[in-house]
Amino acid sequence: MKKKLIILYMFFAIIPLMIMDAVVVGGIIRTEETKTLHEMESVAEAIKYTCQGEVETAARFARSVYTSRYIYNYMNRDYSSALEYYEAYLAFFDDTLISFVSGQSDVKYVIYANNTSMINGSQFQSIDKAKGQPWYAYARRSGLPAGLFFYYGRNTAGTIGNERRVYFFKTLDYFDHESKNILLVELDYTRLNTILSNMNSGMPAYVCDSDRILLSNNKDSNIARPFNKVSELNNIGYTADMKIYDRDFQIHVINNGHNMKGWFKNWGWQLVLLGILNIFLPAALITWINRIAYSYKLREQEMVLTRQHAELHALHSQINPHFLFNALESIRMHSIIKKESETAYMVEKLAKLQRQYTEWNQDNVTIEQEIGFVENYLELQKYRFGDRLSYSIDVGDECLEFKVPKLTIVTFVENACVHGIESKISNGWIFLRIYEKEDMLYIEVEDTGNGMSAEETTKLLESMRNANINMLQEKGRVGVINASLRLKMVTEDKTIFDVDSEEGIGTIVTIKIPIESLKGIF
Repeated sequence: MKKKLIILYMFFAIIPLMIMDAVVVGGIIRTEETKTLHEMESVAEAIKYTCQGEVETAARFARSVYTSRYIYNYMNRDYSSALEYYEAYLAFFDDTLISFVSGQSDVKYVIYANNTSMINGSQFQSIDKAKGQPWYAYARRSGLPAGLFFYYGRNTAGTIGNERRVYFFKTLDYFDHESKNILLVELDYTRLNTILSNMNSGMPAYVCDSDRILLSNNKDSNIARPFNKVSELNNIGYTADMKIYDRDFQIHVINNGHNMKGWFKNWGWQLVLLGILNIFLPAALITWINRIAYSYKLREQEMVLTRQHAELHALHSQINPHFLFNALESIRMHSIIKKESETAYMVEKLAKLQRQYTEWNQDNVTIEQEIGFVENYLELQKYRFGDRLSYSIDVGDECLEFKVPKLTIVTFVENACVHGIESKISNGWIFLRIYEKEDMLYIEVEDTGNGMSAEETTKLLESMRNANINMLQEKGRVGVINASLRLKMVTEDKTIFDVDSEEGIGTIVTIKIPIESLKGIF
């Protein structure tokens, strides 16, 4: 009988427990591996958005120079003497906001012009000064109209010792396709590397080209040393591709086992308990399994929340409301043509918007605060369009204290202004209506612009309804996609979007949000 009991105990207790041990331990290992992979993906995504955002800052500045008729005329004018050029040089910086814009963008720039009557100095140099420099050779060899170039050596003036540098170049051929003029923007390599280091991800990550380590989130990165080799990296756990202006980069994330350091802390007591159950408490196996299952569920929920937090953080770094730069360009051109003193007033309006953008203390603001952003923006646009633009804002008093993600409503208003009113020759209106109806918050943005075709309307509506973080890497109405995605995230995907447009008549964008979902936004 004793032998039979031992056999029964082996087959109905010990062996099932051994199988369960293997399943549980395997599940723990897979959970930790999945968690590590998710964290490495989040690190790579955050670095990708940061790098693309920093380069886009330089690219926006380059586009403002590229499309400036005033700068083009200045570079291609035939100067009869050095004195005439010097006077034109001083007038150029008095009549433009290029220094202000470059300062806001935190970039240094040099324009190389194919004009022998110009005198080398400061931001304007002869094209001959560019020839022979590595970045210029790369630009001509690649044939790219714009691109990114990483370099170790002296600066373009040859006045500082060898350092790691990153340049953004753009051929200035908007008004003359045969032009050899070119703009060189130098990004702050130290600042970019510092931003990556301050992410505090806990996992080393490296931005590389085919054979060089260009950037890293390691705090020990030395700007004075040549670029290290990719072959020196060990334990690469995850690699993501990144394309910036037709140039391919790789982001390598190192699996340094930092998660495994807390492995026993997270799971050790469960393993000890498993051993006790194996020896003393076979009958308690089912209860323990239920507890493990519950623990797994909590772990999975924690991973999902961590992932969403990383995506939301990436959205914050991505939000660069381009309408500020459009408004700045309008003010600049208006001041050049009319030299009006009221420009100072409009710059003050713009400064208020810029301050709201940079001081991102919280993601959610009241509708009353958001309407303040809208009014500042529309005042700037009214200065640009004059009598061509009229607007009306109608917000119910019961809606003012509801909170929405910051800079969402103003993004839809900006989209209506740029895509609706800007291309219309005749006068146009923008209407913003916010009201409560049947337990829903309605936000309606209407313009009397040129409208859209059925195909364009469908495409815009689908991008709003299906907005996701990957779509932000694509070209197009990134601002609208960003705003739609943040509304969906804070309302747990309960926001409803609708677009009604007719060519020649105008467009209405309707956003419906359940009041109940807004009560959970703090």
